[in-house]
Amino acid sequence: MNRILRSLLLTGIMIPLFFGQGKVQASADLPNEDLEYSTTVRTILFYKEGFEMSAPVMLLNSQERLVLSFDDLAEDLRQYRFTIRHCTADWSESSDLLPTDYIAGFGEDRIEDYSYSFNTTVSYIHYSLVFPTAGLRPKISGNYLLIVYPEDPGEPSFTRRFRVVETSPVGITGKIGQSVNIQDRLSRQEVDFTVSLNGMQVSDPVHDLKIMITQNDRWDNAVRNAKPRFVRPESLDFTFDERNTFNGGNEFRAFDTKSLVYRSERIGVILYDYSGIQVYLLDDPPRPLRNYVTDKDINGRMFIKNEDHATNSDIEADYTWIHFTLPVNAMLPDRTVHILGALTGWQINDSTRMDWDPAGKAYTKKILFKQGYYNYLYITRDKRTGATDEGFFEGNHWETENEYTVWVYYREPGGLYDRLIAVQNLNSASQKG
Repeated sequence: MNRILRSLLLTGIMIPLFFGQGKVQASADLPNEDLEYSTTVRTILFYKEGFEMSAPVMLLNSQERLVLSFDDLAEDLRQYRFTIRHCTADWSESSDLLPTDYIAGFGEDRIEDYSYSFNTTVSYIHYSLVFPTAGLRPKISGNYLLIVYPEDPGEPSFTRRFRVVETSPVGITGKIGQSVNIQDRLSRQEVDFTVSLNGMQVSDPVHDLKIMITQNDRWDNAVRNAKPRFVRPESLDFTFDERNTFNGGNEFRAFDTKSLVYRSERIGVILYDYSGIQVYLLDDPPRPLRNYVTDKDINGRMFIKNEDHATNSDIEADYTWIHFTLPVNAMLPDRTVHILGALTGWQINDSTRMDWDPAGKAYTKKILFKQGYYNYLYITRDKRTGATDEGFFEGNHWETENEYTVWVYYREPGGLYDRLIAVQNLNSASQKG
């Protein structure tokens, strides 16, 4: 694309972009977050092929692929399309890039794999996509937003983040321990790590590299643009730094609806009525003052499965209304209460907000979920500051098993985008003692 056209586009003059046969003109105001805009789309899963519990991360120019699946409860079949948008390390749009700079092939592609639900009380159409496709693939590394829409990319049904990492000599080693801050040693976990350049030439590592740390694939509590304590010729040292600490939280709560024939441990009552299958969970008492108890979880994720004589859970798992109850003596006037986990897209907004029941003295919520195994937590949000606190109802323990990911981005002097050059997963449980 010539320099005149690039200049016009980057200065804000609106010109339709054509990529072969596809037209893409996604709204610049579209948030670069995991969000659902359609009321009929449910159960969005996005992961590396072959690893259903993994984050959507793939190696650039490799055979690795990502799998996207979702259900649409609308009656009519829709011809879903998708496109992608490149983002900076902190998930703002890479405004210096044109789509042709990061998309190889067409600017959009179709989702053509779909199946109708079978033998379920709630009818739906199950869609799936293996990405990249022959017609659309990322050309460069970094953060991306996948935008899925039936007609107009400016009016998406949902969006999902994913990352593309490139091969580089940069390495990351680290471990998880108790916070170096004495007053936080029993409640917070510290991510200590070293980034080794291994011969990669970086003129100004402190400014050219951006380091992000996430816990359990969450973004609301991520450490953004971490700074090293020491810079050596071949490495950056991020050890024993209280700025890189996280609330330990608690092991995730869980419910299991893989079978509706029998009640699993956390299920109180299963009822069938005119509005569908109603599953009432047992009350979830607050546990901030309880001692830590080891409990296996899947760190906030969800696993879709129907064990009641189903051969294909993608289309044979039913939908049920899950009723949550969090008993509390009084309503919290300065906080809202939310359900947090992959089941709610890790979002803290009105769709995840619980309602106060003055008669039952409890926070309650009813949400439609597909059969499976789900993890979740209760988290509060300060109405004035927006600050979140998972410890208010769940407690914080340094012993809690959590997964952390260190992301290393690099923008060379004069570069137009943040390259993702290294990724390392660390688990707190495997490194105790």
